[in-house]
Amino acid sequence: MSKVSRNILSLVFSRVLAAALVFVGYASMFRYLGTYASGQYQFVLSYVLLFSVVVDFGIQQLVIKKVSENKEEAKKYLGHFFAVEFILALSIWIVLAAIAVWAGYDPLVRNGIFVAGFGMFLNALTIPHKSILSAHEDMHHIAVINFFDSVINVAVIFSAIFLGKSVVFLSLVQVFNGIMHILVYEYLIKRYVPKPELFNFLKALDFSLIQRMIKAALPFGMLVGFSIVYNKIDIIILTHFKGYAETGLYTAAYKFVDLLAFVPAVVSSSLYPFISSRLILNDKEVISASLEKYTRMMLALAIPLIVGGVLLAKKLIVVVGGADFFAGYVALEILVFASGILFIYAAVNSVMVNQLTKIAVKITFSNIVLNVVGNAILIPIYGLKAAAFMTVFSELVQATLYFYFVKTRIVNFKFFRYIWQPLFAALIMGVALWSFREKSLVLTIPLGLVVYFVALSVTGFVKKSDFLFISNLRSS
Repeated sequence: MSKVSRNILSLVFSRVLAAALVFVGYASMFRYLGTYASGQYQFVLSYVLLFSVVVDFGIQQLVIKKVSENKEEAKKYLGHFFAVEFILALSIWIVLAAIAVWAGYDPLVRNGIFVAGFGMFLNALTIPHKSILSAHEDMHHIAVINFFDSVINVAVIFSAIFLGKSVVFLSLVQVFNGIMHILVYEYLIKRYVPKPELFNFLKALDFSLIQRMIKAALPFGMLVGFSIVYNKIDIIILTHFKGYAETGLYTAAYKFVDLLAFVPAVVSSSLYPFISSRLILNDKEVISASLEKYTRMMLALAIPLIVGGVLLAKKLIVVVGGADFFAGYVALEILVFASGILFIYAAVNSVMVNQLTKIAVKITFSNIVLNVVGNAILIPIYGLKAAAFMTVFSELVQATLYFYFVKTRIVNFKFFRYIWQPLFAALIMGVALWSFREKSLVLTIPLGLVVYFVALSVTGFVKKSDFLFISNLRSS
C-alpha cells in the first residue's frame, strides 16, 4: 500500500507544479485571446477530445489490469495494443477532419482541429507504453512526463502571445506533446519490455487476440468514452446556442475544474492496479481500509474547496481571465461543487472501473442522456449557468450511484461519519472569510487555509496517524 501512496505523492507533487505553470499560462492566454477567441480554442480542444473517446477503445484499462496480474505478458499486450492504436487513431484523425470540413466551421477553427487532431494521433501511439508503466506502478516517470506536458503547453502559449499567433498555433501543443511522448516512452518502455519491436506487430497481427482484447475492453471503452462525452458535450451545445464568446466565459470558469481534477485522477489511477491485485487475493479488508483512508482525506480537501470557491469566485475568475471574464463567475460558483464531488468519489471510482465496469457504463450513459437533454433544454434559456448546473448534477448522480454499488456489491466501508468534522471546520472558515471576501486573494486564501486546518484539528479529525502517514510518504 505504501507504493500506492508514494505514487500518489509523486503524481500530486508533479501535478501541483504543473497546475501552477498551466494556471499562469492560461491566465495569460485568456487575457491575450479575449472571450471570443478563447471560446474558439476551447471548442477545438473539446471537439477533438470528443473524437478521442474511441482512440484506445478502453484497451488501456484492460491492459493495465491484465499486465498487473501477469507481468510476463507485457510485450504481447504492448505490441498488439500499439498496432490497434496506430490504425484506429489514424482513422479517427481522418474522420474528425472530414466532419470539420463538412460542418463548415470557419477556417481558423477548422485548421485548429486538423492540427490538434494530428497531435491526438501522435499521443495515441504512446498510450500502450503508458499502460505498461501503469501496470508496473511506475507512476514516478508518468508524473515527470505529465509535468513536461505542462511545460510545453505553457511554452506554446507564451510563444503564441509573443509572436501574435492564435488558435491554430496554440493547437500545436498537442503535436509537440505527442513528439515528446514518443521519444520518452520509447526509451522508458525498454526497462519492462527490452525489445518492443512494435512495428512488427503491424505486419503479424494476432487477430484472434485483438478480437478478444476489443471484446473484453468494450465496457472500459464505453465507460471512458461516455465520461468524456458527458464532461465536454456542454461546451459543444453551449457554442451552438450561445456562440464562442459565452463559451469563452464558461471555459475560463471550467478551467478550475480541469486544474483541480488532477487530484482525484491521481488517486483513482494510482489505486487501480493496487485494487486489481488485492481483489485477486480477495483481500477485502485491505480494500475497505484503503477506501476509508483515501475517501476521508479527499473529504477533508473537497468541503473547504467548495465553501472557499463559492465565496471567492468573483476574485478567482478575474485572476484567471481578467476583467473581461468577470461575468463567468456565476458559472464558477456552481462548478466548484463539481470539483468537490470529483474529489469525494475518486477512490470509489477506481473500484467501479475495476470490478463493476458494466454497471459504471450504464450509469455514465444515463448521465450522458440527462446531460444532453438538460443542456439542450436549459442552455438556450440560462446559458452558461445551465451548463455549470448540469455538470454538477451529472457528477452528483455518478458519485451517489458509485458509492451505492461499491458498498453493496464489492465491499462495505465507512464514509458518512467522516463528513461532519470537515463540514464544521469549513463553515467556520466561511464565517471567517465572509467579511474579507472582497479583499485580495493573497490575504483570503492563506487566511482560509489557516482557519480551516486549525478548526479541523480542534474537532479531532486530524490524528497522529495522519502525520505519520505523511512523514512516511516524504521519507519513502
